[in-house]
Amino acid sequence: MLKIKSDSIFVKSSAKKCVEYLCDLNNYQFLLPKDKINNWQSSKDFCIFSIQKAYTLDIVKEFSNNDQILLKSGVKSQFKFCIKIKIKEKSPNSCTTQIICEANVNPLLKVMVGKPLNELFNHMASNIEKAISVD
Repeated sequence: MLKIKSDSIFVKSSAKKCVEYLCDLNNYQFLLPKDKINNWQSSKDFCIFSIQKAYTLDIVKEFSNNDQILLKSGVKSQFKFCIKIKIKEKSPNSCTTQIICEANVNPLLKVMVGKPLNELFNHMASNIEKAISVD
């Protein structure tokens, strides 16, 4: 099992606005590195794309509440995973977000995808702040 945690990112926005943004998987295309993503398709409850034309990630929204969003691998993903996005309210106009991924991958794949996935989730977490922070 591969477990990856992004950095915890401070967001200048209410936790409610952050959850609303992250519950719509159409928005995830703005969080991902444009130069590494191909074949993007999405709706409010799923997205599917290729990373560097090598791995297909099929992501389905499973559950959401006021402080967490749970995403799971869809049938077209090449390995099973679960992504939790945790949102903690710090004040009425600020929160923190963190992305936690648990992936069921074999030891060889773990070595190959561990670092790129960690970089991907840190990139996504920092882009959450850029996408919804209020100045």
